[in-house]
Amino acid sequence: MLSASVARRYARALFDLARERGQVEEVGREVEQVVEAMRASRELRGLWEHQEVSPRLKCALLEQHFKGKVSDLVLHFLFLLVAKRREVWLPRILREYVALADEALGRVEVEVRSAVPLPDEVLDRLAERLRQRLGKEVRFVRRVDPSLLGGLVVRVGDVLMDGSVRTQLRRMQQRLVGAGGNG
Repeated sequence: MLSASVARRYARALFDLARERGQVEEVGREVEQVVEAMRASRELRGLWEHQEVSPRLKCALLEQHFKGKVSDLVLHFLFLLVAKRREVWLPRILREYVALADEALGRVEVEVRSAVPLPDEVLDRLAERLRQRLGKEVRFVRRVDPSLLGGLVVRVGDVLMDGSVRTQLRRMQQRLVGAGGNG
């Protein structure tokens, strides 16, 4: 749990600075951009996470890749992570930062899983219904899961609403098996 508290502390520090500058949304997008770039590039990720690579080389690499693409605030935050040897926690720090930003901006993260990508109109209707029920803006995390066969699985915090065809078929099978044993 040490890493969770460390990630939370770094995320809080970055969030506080971003809020002071009125850049909460922008900083969140930029940190996400860095994390995505690292996921996409095995070479970049390898240098970033490898503890044998010197901090000086890592900072030069960060500057080469991200200068002009992210704010100085985010770039210097990355330098700080390197100096403190906390690089591997960047994805966790991003998750913590997003949670802080969502709370401050009155948003809630909603995970939506579907068998196929959903059209924007469907997501817009779902967002409106959830906004009315929750009284908060909705930020979707979309996932495509062909094993669902159809329908949706929606998670808001700890609440799971499973309207997938896979689950409906499983329930039907359980009822049929249960009914077969009664006769």
